[in-house]
Amino acid sequence: MTQEMPTMEFSDLTGRATQNGITVTVNVYRFAGTQDPWTLEVIDQTGWSTVWDTTFASDEDALDAFMEAIEDGDGMRAFLEPPPTLH
Repeated sequence: MTQEMPTMEFSDLTGRATQNGITVTVNVYRFAGTQDPWTLEVIDQTGWSTVWDTTFASDEDALDAFMEAIEDGDGMRAFLEPPPTLH
C-alpha cells in the first residue's frame, strides 16, 4: 500500500528576492485545502534551505518575518549556506 504525499498550497507571496547580488527563493506554504498556519522557507542559490520553526497565522505574517530577518541581521547573507566546519 502506497501513501500519497500531501499536496502543498503556495501563497501568492512566494517568489524570489534579491539584495546586494544575493537571490533567494521565499516559499510560504501550507497543506492544500486546509486553514493550517503558514510555513516560511528560504532557499539560497545553492539549494540550502532555512525553515522557520514557528508557523504563521497569515501568509503576510510569514513574509513580514522574512523581511524582519533581512533587516535585523546580515541581510540576505543570513540565508547563505554556512561554511564547512574544519576539524
